[in-house]
Amino acid sequence: MQGSCLEFINRSYKILGIDKVVSSSDGVIFDSDYNKGIIGHRDCFRKFFNVEITEDQMKMIEEAWTTTWAPTEEMLELVKSLKKDYTLAILSNSDLLNSTKYTKQGWYSHFDHLVLSHEIGIIKPDRRIYEIMLEKLKLSGGECVFIDDQERVLAPARELGMEIILFKSINQLKSELRKREVEC
Repeated sequence: MQGSCLEFINRSYKILGIDKVVSSSDGVIFDSDYNKGIIGHRDCFRKFFNVEITEDQMKMIEEAWTTTWAPTEEMLELVKSLKKDYTLAILSNSDLLNSTKYTKQGWYSHFDHLVLSHEIGIIKPDRRIYEIMLEKLKLSGGECVFIDDQERVLAPARELGMEIILFKSINQLKSELRKREVEC
């Protein structure tokens, strides 16, 4: 995936006419109730930005939200390659708005299992979401490689015996997979 929460926030600040740029993710935590499916995206955006948002601005913010994160061609090719020999799963702090887009675009169709936080009401790094994934996979932690771009969510996977990879780039990921004798 490409994109970041910072990118989305800065794009939204421009839409809202807020003269501010966020350059560090320190202290930027998007609404966990949104990722748990408790509140909708419009309530989440109003709460996060804490300003009046017109309907036109809301539509532009929704567009910013659904275009900030997208699988890259390189990632899609890697997933297709891995799919030939491995069971693939997504364990995501997700939301209905982007998940609907990913489903329509066929991104999720490349995976055997999905555990999406907005559907089950649990977000990473809560250990229960990892246990749900292992249960769906019918595997032990030692039989899995867990990849994520956020270091803070790797610990529970490690505690459950999974091999972990902190994603930094597609080339780094491929290198890490090869070290684990995963053909990619």
